[in-house]
Amino acid sequence: MHRQRTIGVLTPFLGGNYYTDVIQSIHKVARQLKVNLIIIRTGGKYYDVPIAMNQVDGWLIINHAVEDHFLKQLEDRYKKPVVTVAKDIRKLNMNGGMVVVDNERAAYEAVMHLYQHGHRNIGYVGSITMEDMYYRYKGYLSAMRDLDLTVQPNFIYDNGDMTVFGGKQVASQLIADGFPITAALVSTDMCAFGIVDKLLENGYSVPQHLALIGFDNSSTARHSIVPITSIEQNLEQLLRRAVERLTARMKTDSKFEMDVLPCHMIMRQSCGCGYNEDELPREQSDIIEYANHINALRTENNVNYEFNRYILSYQFKHVRDLSLLLENYFHWGAIMVQQGYNSAKEPKLSISEYYNFTTGQNELKELNAKLYEALQHNPPIFSSQNSNEDNEVIYVIPYRLTQNNWSLLSFGTSYEKTITRSTEYMRIVHLFDIISNTFDRIALLNEVGHLNKRHQELKERHEVYSRLSEDILFELDFNKKRVWINRKLKFQAKDSPLLGLEQFVHQEDIPLLRKHFYEHYRDNKPFYTELRINDGGDMYYLANVSAESTRDHTGNIHKLIGTVRDISKSSLKHAAGESMHGVVNRRRFYEAIKSVIQAGSNEFALCVLDIDNFKLINDLFGHHVGDDIIEQLSEVLIRSIKEQDHVSRFGGDEFVILFHYERVEEVDQFASQLAESITQHLNHVNHDINLSVSIGISLYPSDGHDYDELLKKADLALYQVKHNGKNNFLKFEPHMVNFQQNKRKMEKILREALVNEQFVLLYQPQVYAGTKRFYGVEVLLRLRTESGVMLTPDKFIPVAESVGLIVPIGAWVIRAACEQGMEWIRRGYDPIKISINISGLQLKSIQFLSSVKNILEETGMNPANLTFEITESTIIDQSYTVLHVIEEIRKLGISVAIDDFGISYSSLSVLKNFPIEILKIDKSFVREMVTDEKGYKIVNAIINIAKSLDLRIVAEGVEDSTQLELLDELGCQFIQGYYISKPINEHEVSKFLPHRVALNHSHYIDSIQEKEGSG
Repeated sequence: MHRQRTIGVLTPFLGGNYYTDVIQSIHKVARQLKVNLIIIRTGGKYYDVPIAMNQVDGWLIINHAVEDHFLKQLEDRYKKPVVTVAKDIRKLNMNGGMVVVDNERAAYEAVMHLYQHGHRNIGYVGSITMEDMYYRYKGYLSAMRDLDLTVQPNFIYDNGDMTVFGGKQVASQLIADGFPITAALVSTDMCAFGIVDKLLENGYSVPQHLALIGFDNSSTARHSIVPITSIEQNLEQLLRRAVERLTARMKTDSKFEMDVLPCHMIMRQSCGCGYNEDELPREQSDIIEYANHINALRTENNVNYEFNRYILSYQFKHVRDLSLLLENYFHWGAIMVQQGYNSAKEPKLSISEYYNFTTGQNELKELNAKLYEALQHNPPIFSSQNSNEDNEVIYVIPYRLTQNNWSLLSFGTSYEKTITRSTEYMRIVHLFDIISNTFDRIALLNEVGHLNKRHQELKERHEVYSRLSEDILFELDFNKKRVWINRKLKFQAKDSPLLGLEQFVHQEDIPLLRKHFYEHYRDNKPFYTELRINDGGDMYYLANVSAESTRDHTGNIHKLIGTVRDISKSSLKHAAGESMHGVVNRRRFYEAIKSVIQAGSNEFALCVLDIDNFKLINDLFGHHVGDDIIEQLSEVLIRSIKEQDHVSRFGGDEFVILFHYERVEEVDQFASQLAESITQHLNHVNHDINLSVSIGISLYPSDGHDYDELLKKADLALYQVKHNGKNNFLKFEPHMVNFQQNKRKMEKILREALVNEQFVLLYQPQVYAGTKRFYGVEVLLRLRTESGVMLTPDKFIPVAESVGLIVPIGAWVIRAACEQGMEWIRRGYDPIKISINISGLQLKSIQFLSSVKNILEETGMNPANLTFEITESTIIDQSYTVLHVIEEIRKLGISVAIDDFGISYSSLSVLKNFPIEILKIDKSFVREMVTDEKGYKIVNAIINIAKSLDLRIVAEGVEDSTQLELLDELGCQFIQGYYISKPINEHEVSKFLPHRVALNHSHYIDSIQEKEGSG
């Protein structure tokens, strides 16, 4: 028999006035077209479950049921036709259809109507981030502009809740504000109902104190104590058009098409009009309606009682538990549970229960417990139990009760059952939302229980390890000022917890402990050193002390967690000079320097050396590789020094060398040869890793007369090498003290700037090369000091990166840019592309992705309007870790651009292997292409490569018309630079922003002016 066509419906919710009308309308049209329905409740955000992909011939997407990336997957990956309802897909480059109502025009007319009633302080109540409400907001702004009415900040009420409760909150705020508005356009009837109810409750009148117009023309609006004027969207016509468009697409491929349906206003009392005569009750019909209403309430009361009893129990084991509630409305119910994964690593489900409500039997055996290999094949479509009805309606509630294992709860019925008792039936469907929420709560309780169990297991394991381990574990909590040590020791520290730890350290080693702590705090250097630790009595033993920290959003250390390992036995060999590496311990090294200084005759150099990017090597290749490299480095150092010289390892990858010399030129020669020997040997042995070292040098006696001063100045020289680009050596010079002081001063400024919000965003416009039409902006960061000086990034970003502040600063930039983008939208401008520079350290941060997701959710920013710019060197240097992050960024819907293409390593593999969408040509190439033929050819080649890979192209640093014309001729799509505009503030951007979509409203203005003139 020929398989019936099936339409899949993805809807955020199943209940409530709006979605109830949507589902009923879909039923009605689908029945007439004789197609099956599979209706899936997604719950809104982050739904990406491929349910029923093999069962469905086309998808109908209601509102914000799924995110943009999954919407595109339906068409691109699963090859299904898609039609959206109340969802704009014009910017997604899809072939699907979209059916919307003219929200903007309807809102415009509503404001004009309130104006005709004499109102001038007209407000807007509603979300300005949800798509349909955003267009209502635009219509409101357009009308206010055309009427030359000012929109004050307290005219807009957006509390994110468009329910009755949200309306009551708005009414309370209106009362508290002293009614800054006399009329309002309200985005939903439910919210309008809440406003009316709260105002009446507090002794105010509608429309006398506040006139309002709602949206949806729901029964709530009709039956409100003060009947609410509302905008009728004609959902049945809207859904009929959508279903018809989809069924046509299921037969033949189609290009993108959009249907915009008009709305009309139903006048009632809330706006100042009288009763709608068409809705006035008639005596006989009023009695019948009242009787039906009473019966419906009795039925609903019984149903609610059963559901509440079920919900409060938090248990769901069998479909038959719901049979008393569902047997009059559904033919069958089934539970599909996950049974591992198939060969394609997709969840594999099987039917665990199939309950026939008609027979009252579990008929699983009759189905032979059929196994469905993947979510795409679920739910199964069973033939209707009604012989006169061939088509079926299936509701699907996806849920997870145990970690990530999917289950599906499905109910099947026929159109006949949905039509004959439609009101009661839709109340049952509404309660499916409650079932789904109950599952969510059960899942949450299970997860909390699982986490508690896991926590207890970890706690017990930790206690066992602590008892068995010879190491001492410690934790310094800088927020609570608490010190914890696993040797049954826990106490409060009066000041810094570091002072609490110092009481166990030998007095002479405390400066060393502080040095490593502050280097770890400021520079994020590994905390690893050797200290003498008190054994609880009068004796000390030598120990390795290592630690890692957790930090808050400003980069300050929250906790320092570490270990203390006794190495006193092995140190006996060190003390005797019998180290396997020939590397002496710190104590003997100190004594050697002390002896040389006391002799007072010899000059020497103190050389502090470490491996560049050693932490990254450990992270990428593992600590065993890092340990091998340290072993090899020790051998090279021992071979490189004279008999009277000494080498000591101070911790991690840091070594210090005591080098005797007669002429100062010998120091440079030694450092140069040493660096070359190390690089050649280590790179030869570790041919897959590019290794280099940095060396800082201080000289005795010119740079100091004691060990501590010499070590400090050698450290300053080493830091200067790192700042200059690493892989070099420098001797100490006096200006380095100022450099370090300036760095610390800048670090203090940066920390204060994060707290006091002293960072400023500027924006450089980007335009289409051919037309100069506005495209978007690149965000540029500045720092305004307390004295009012504006600092460019080159003055503070290197310090921010070195002290671990680039991650919180980067998060601030993303949030501020998103907030500003949403502010432009609130002011009535169309969304624009916003490009933000992202550093390599941000991409390496484990909090980066979660931070971006939180910012998107909290600001309401559409990720499709964002571009993250990443330098080519960042991608190549860290390709092992960055690829995953970039892929996750793309999954969020954010575009990714390569910045400064061509000036770094220029590997074409980046373009092939990374999910890049945009390529930015560096300004140096743009500048040279006019005067240098090779420069012109390079730009031409870059553009041709980008075109062949379907990448968008942006040229930076365009400064004159000649550059623009050449780029346009070569096919560059977008440009930015001083020829278009210098970086400007958010207010100046407004002149570039695209104007609101123009509507033909002139006849409204003319008619109103005529009425005012005649009055």
